[in-house]
Amino acid sequence: MNKTLTVNIGGIVFHIEERAYEILRKYLEAIKGHFSPADGRDEIMQDIESRIAEMLQERVSNSKQVIVEDD
Repeated sequence: MNKTLTVNIGGIVFHIEERAYEILRKYLEAIKGHFSPADGRDEIMQDIESRIAEMLQERVSNSKQVIVEDD
């Protein structure tokens, strides 16, 4: 049994396993750290989160509703 979290990614709600969430959080923090506010960091982050949400939507279905580490 794994612990899950409910998160909003790019304006879409996902159920995600805790380990997968930590991996995604670290990834997004690394990207955010790469860009400065002068580079338009907030807009870049929104675009990246939106694309991640699109890709994760392809992974969920009626029979699979939780994002896992492999996703």
